[in-house]
Amino acid sequence: MVRLMGRVAGLGPAETKQRVLDAAAAVFAQAGYEGARMAQIAKAADLSVGAIYNHYPSKAELLAAVVQRHGAHELGRLLAGGEPMGVPELIAVLGASLDQGPPAAPLLAEVILAARRDPEVAAILVREVGGRESLFADFVRFGQAAGEVVADVDPAVVARFCLMLSLGSLMVRALDLPSTDPDAWVSAIKRIVDAFRNHDKENQ
Repeated sequence: MVRLMGRVAGLGPAETKQRVLDAAAAVFAQAGYEGARMAQIAKAADLSVGAIYNHYPSKAELLAAVVQRHGAHELGRLLAGGEPMGVPELIAVLGASLDQGPPAAPLLAEVILAARRDPEVAAILVREVGGRESLFADFVRFGQAAGEVVADVDPAVVARFCLMLSLGSLMVRALDLPSTDPDAWVSAIKRIVDAFRNHDKENQ
């Protein structure tokens, strides 16, 4: 297969990046961040190492891109599927998934572990996590503006609380602890989210 300008001939830049990210996700999950080699990722993607560096200047940036895409896909799946949801419903759905899913949760957990030893990974982790926290705070502000979320809560505090739950769930799942009862978990999450819901609007 012919490669031109850092990509496979016949594939556009977007398709080439998709191939790189798919290969990187598989290699990182199997070998871990420190054990993964760019040559392994290049082989899995059927690209040259130089072609990957054309898109991602370091292994740390590549890992960040994989994690970012994973989060974007999950959020997109929620927003695109089913009937439109309000902000409280979206938070409840996200919270309900925290105790379920694959036990290893390898990608973000791998970044957290690697960040302890690699300053570049640590800087990227702060950037990515901070961006997600800001996005979540904006969701809460949007809910307040729409009258769905009570006005007397600090969006930054709610976002930090949700972030702590999310990161904590990744570490618990990485330990492969048994899941709690799904119905009981969803019920507890709904009770927590209900505390932030603007019931006055519902009763209008």
